[in-house]
Amino acid sequence: MHKFDLHIPTRILYGPEQGTKFANHISGLADKVMIIIGGGSVEEKGYLQFVQSLLESNKIQTEVFRGIEPNPHSQTINNGAQAAREFGADMLLAFGGGSVMDAAKGMAALLYMDETDIWPYVRGEKKSGRITGAAPIACIPTTAATASEVTPVSVISNPEVRGKSVIASRHLRSEVSWLNPDFTTSLPSTVTRDGASDILSHVFENYILGGNDSPIADRYSEAIIETVLETLPKVIDSPNDAGLRGTLLWASTLALNGMQQAGRQPGEFVMHSMEHAISGFYPNVAHGRGLATLYPAYFRWMVEHNRATDRFAQLGTRLFNVTADEPHRAALEFISRFEQWLQDNELYQSLPDLGVSTENYQQIARYAIDVYGQDKTLSALGPITEEHIVEIFHATEDQHTQKSVG
Repeated sequence: MHKFDLHIPTRILYGPEQGTKFANHISGLADKVMIIIGGGSVEEKGYLQFVQSLLESNKIQTEVFRGIEPNPHSQTINNGAQAAREFGADMLLAFGGGSVMDAAKGMAALLYMDETDIWPYVRGEKKSGRITGAAPIACIPTTAATASEVTPVSVISNPEVRGKSVIASRHLRSEVSWLNPDFTTSLPSTVTRDGASDILSHVFENYILGGNDSPIADRYSEAIIETVLETLPKVIDSPNDAGLRGTLLWASTLALNGMQQAGRQPGEFVMHSMEHAISGFYPNVAHGRGLATLYPAYFRWMVEHNRATDRFAQLGTRLFNVTADEPHRAALEFISRFEQWLQDNELYQSLPDLGVSTENYQQIARYAIDVYGQDKTLSALGPITEEHIVEIFHATEDQHTQKSVG
């Protein structure tokens, strides 16, 4: 196995019964908590009021900042940090999906550093890598998708430049995260599907590029993939089943806590780099949906260029019992089987199906290279150039939707 440094400091409280313990833990860290939410669904369903009552019973003052967008805008984050500053918040509590958690992390960094604009701190900008601290963060995820409740990463969009980039710092990890599957049972089917695609991406990325030196990481990742493949259709059939929802929620956390790549060769998140560029240019494209669209085209491109063929073949053998007699054939069979799963679960479409114009492929690819690449390429066991990315984007056009999205 390759050397690794793994530190997972976030306290995880799982289950609907953990609300009191969650509030007690926060009471030891903060007196005034700014709660960050998105479009208001947690408030409409009464979840917000419930959480506020738990905190206030511990003599914690709360105030709510509303309106975090999908693919959260840097200006909204700036506004939220100012609101937290005026309130005198000493902790930010993200109560929502990945966008809400990402936004809260950006606000926490601005609050601590007494800065007013988060965009200069994202990758590719002048202050990238210079976050010196963050106000304490707590998370209550309401989607099974991003695992932002345990990661040190935040993804931020800037509509003014049609860009989407990341900030990453050890200071951005949540102090405590409450995983309550009851808060996820009312998610629409489309959001549930997109989230499952995002979960899969987090284990696929390093599994494909990380080599064969960590068999434990392989088995760990395969278990997460298999769990998502099996559980998503059940959740769609029984959306109010908190047990099934909890399985997806825990899979989401496990998929990006660091364990999924421990001992493997480090590698870039290539699909994420391409998809961030897409949904930065087209903010209405959900991250998980964009990733689902890239999977077949990217996977086939990799095998056609003799990259990670053995890794795809291993996935075919272990996940779909593929019995092909040579790796190339087994790899292609895995892609076909997974492609069928995407179709069966209404996650199969082309980039034009998502409203992405072919005329913008080159500009989007260039942004991916400029922000996430080095020496004018991304790295996936060899270079992926701007033209390669455009080629992959065009390859999605062969992915004809067989079921209506949603």
